[in-house]
Amino acid sequence: MVRKAEFEDSSFIEAAIELIAVGGPAAATMAAIARAAGAPTGSIYHRFSSRAALLAAVWHQCLAALAAKMLPPLNQGQSEAAVKALIDWATKHPAMARVVLLHREDDLIDGELPTELHKQMNRLNQQLGAGLSALLSHRQKTLSTSNLALANFAIFDGPIAALKPFLRGPKNVTPPNHTTADNGTCRAAALACARASLDLLE
Repeated sequence: MVRKAEFEDSSFIEAAIELIAVGGPAAATMAAIARAAGAPTGSIYHRFSSRAALLAAVWHQCLAALAAKMLPPLNQGQSEAAVKALIDWATKHPAMARVVLLHREDDLIDGELPTELHKQMNRLNQQLGAGLSALLSHRQKTLSTSNLALANFAIFDGPIAALKPFLRGPKNVTPPNHTTADNGTCRAAALACARASLDLLE
């Protein structure tokens, strides 16, 4: 009879997300992740070949969850809806938001990845890039390097900068809180940044 694995991939991924959300990437050692998941350290290596592979899976899961909310409006050329989706997702999933909005991919991943996971991450990045291209096409703008950079700033970099003060706040408070995100400066600043940047498209 085949023995069922006691710990699934998700157990370690979720533990790593919480550790990174509170203490940054350095906090997510294999020993700390195993401890947080209630598992022996050696059991992680039955699921992931290395720390880089595990943290890449963390990054992919968080970014894929965000992309699932942002890509539908982006592909329809709805810039404000895409930015609102970013803010709403960060509100509902603060730990995942801290992973992908406060850190870069290189902050987490410092080693070689399994081929399939590498392909999945490349595919996700391509989908996000295609979303920006679709936005420009809907606005009847050229797909120039400068326009793509402006679109990226309008949809991602600018709004993320507006969110960072809340994401860096007390970890026991959901950032940004619903009142601030819905009616206050956070949402207003993110949307204003998107509008101003998109107005500069050539």
